Amino acid sequence: MGMGTHRGQMRLTPRVLLERTMQRPPIRIGVMGSASTSISAEDLHRVDDLAKRLGKKIAAASCVLITGELDGIPGRVVEVHSQHGGLSVGISPAHSAVEHAALYATPPCPSTVVIYSGFGFKGRNVIAVRSADIVLLFSGGIGTLNEFTIAYDEGKVIGLLQGTGGVADLAQTLLDTLPVRSTGAVVIADPDPEQLVDRCIARLCEQHGEQATPNAGRDAAARRTSV
Repeated sequence: MGMGTHRGQMRLTPRVLLERTMQRPPIRIGVMGSASTSISAEDLHRVDDLAKRLGKKIAAASCVLITGELDGIPGRVVEVHSQHGGLSVGISPAHSAVEHAALYATPPCPSTVVIYSGFGFKGRNVIAVRSADIVLLFSGGIGTLNEFTIAYDEGKVIGLLQGTGGVADLAQTLLDTLPVRSTGAVVIADPDPEQLVDRCIARLCEQHGEQATPNAGRDAAARRTSV
């Protein structure tokens, strides 16, 4: 039976099918940092402006935001990212919304999409990091340190938001002090969230043989659909 089309619908020619097959998602940026249970209200207030600037910048770059679906710093970034029209994906350690609410005494992130991994914190961390093209560290404790080591082992482009404390300020010292193997990971440190995002995107595009633009997340996807 032939493939018909309705008036106004695109005909699925071989070229169209090829373009859809070759299409790639926009750049995905993971923001890993302290949840409210591991950062004081005073410290959270201190970095709030940086979190708002980071969320706005990721949205302006047309990038998808990935977090571990807990509140605190990542939750604040998600909130502002969403206010500016961004699409976000939260990877929860729980296996359902009910379990998430019961186990983690924190408000939910306002993520556009939530994936309930059911793998706990360590399993959730692997999924979140592997799902991201770029991993940004914003403050962070032992959990963020785990995400950093996964990102390094996975050869990711890693951004450190300097001056926010925690792992973001200590990660480079650890790399300089401890014996590490080469994984292809690139670590970029910057105290300015806008510049950090731009530098990380530029490096990612360089690795893919693409040119970074102000809307690199959207433009990279558009270029990959061309034939």
